[in-house]
Amino acid sequence: MKKISKILSLCLLIIMLTNTVVFAEININDNIKGALLGDLETGEILYEYNINQQLAIASISKLMTYTLMMDKVASGEISLDDDVVISGHAAATEGSNFGIISGESVKLRTLVNGMLIVSGNDCATAIAEYVGKTEDNFVSMMNAKASELGLLSASFVNPHGLPINDEDTGQNHMSVSDLYKLTRHVLSTYPEILEVTKQPELIVTERNYRKTATNPILGIIDGADGLKTGYTDKAGICLVSTMPVIGKGQDFRLIGIILGAQTHEDRLSKTTQILEYGKNNFIKLNLTDTSETIDKVYISNSKSGKVDIFPSTDYYKVIKNQDVVTTKITYNESVKAPFSKGEKIGTISILVNGEEIGHVDATVKEDVEKANILVIISRFFRNLF
Repeated sequence: MKKISKILSLCLLIIMLTNTVVFAEININDNIKGALLGDLETGEILYEYNINQQLAIASISKLMTYTLMMDKVASGEISLDDDVVISGHAAATEGSNFGIISGESVKLRTLVNGMLIVSGNDCATAIAEYVGKTEDNFVSMMNAKASELGLLSASFVNPHGLPINDEDTGQNHMSVSDLYKLTRHVLSTYPEILEVTKQPELIVTERNYRKTATNPILGIIDGADGLKTGYTDKAGICLVSTMPVIGKGQDFRLIGIILGAQTHEDRLSKTTQILEYGKNNFIKLNLTDTSETIDKVYISNSKSGKVDIFPSTDYYKVIKNQDVVTTKITYNESVKAPFSKGEKIGTISILVNGEEIGHVDATVKEDVEKANILVIISRFFRNLF
């Protein structure tokens, strides 16, 4: 077979799947310090503003505290059902609090709820002391974990995000892009966090405790189920949000980040805008489905004659509703039987609006045998007539 290319269009599929009004591009950059909208699984960024500057992140720091704690739970070193004895230092932690008391025992699970739902700084300190033995040691663990995850802009001075002074060195910092990486890691590794963060209020009957969650989008944005708020004078009013998008192509999960809003109303408005923008204007598709034949080619010296061609791997992509997707298959210079199941015989290029965004191998799903001489002679004479 000579080297040839075939172009196949997915436009009709996309039109059928996206009977959705397309909104104009949004701009939420005014009066905030940074913003991002992205997809959890693929890591695609769908909207961004000032995502690489190191910024104060306030109580959003508690996502790292949760991560380190869950690492210990996952390894079997501790359990969420453990009783944690509260130190005087933890009980005296300033800022937003759950109200733990020095000397009492509290279930680790309850401390997690207090830290994530009502943003209890005291709970974060108690968790840090339980996991790291001392708060200072835990902070070292936070910075080490940041390095492990490649969060180059991250810098932690405590487990909760309350400034230790008014200087930049007294704040927990991270860029929006690194915060996105951390959020993706948390949601991918410990998705059970959503069972906590989706709760609109924290109720602890044995403590006669009831308080509304700090996350303002719960019950306001349909489907929103997380994730973490934050506020300090330097950080401004912040929110990492998340919600699933279901029923359009492949299901996917959006992550929205707003840092440095000046008012609670503006944070809610911009979070709503960015999540709705993602939900209404994007779709996630599998552009190369390994279960579906992408082409059928005639291989003259094969026993079967025509051979079904499949992509070697699935290729998921979040695209805009109006994007035009095509695939271009370029076959190897020489494709002759026999060849084995899974063998590469070409390349499938994936293009969005004419620009190549990726490629996968073109393969066969079964062994292709070489035709014997009688089959070849028979085809020759059949083709003459």
